[in-house]
Amino acid sequence: MSRLRVGPDTAWLEVDGVVYAAPLPDGPPVVLDGPGALVWRAVVPGGGLDDVVARVAAEAGTSAEVVAADVASFVDQLLAGGLLAHE
Repeated sequence: MSRLRVGPDTAWLEVDGVVYAAPLPDGPPVVLDGPGALVWRAVVPGGGLDDVVARVAAEAGTSAEVVAADVASFVDQLLAGGLLAHE
């Protein structure tokens, strides 16, 4: 299983529950709040997509089946944008 992580050239910080992230050196910066920030925080500890889905579901108080497709789609967008990477 492939592990997800913050991209090696990604700068990010979280302020008041909002995540600001940008692939360096040229950006563009991305602002993640609400569910987007929740997914980001679930990726930071590492693990595979199943781990991320489980963390999001636990934090949202729902089942993994309910959030799995949306989390996977959002992770794919973050990977395509260079903010996340596979190990």
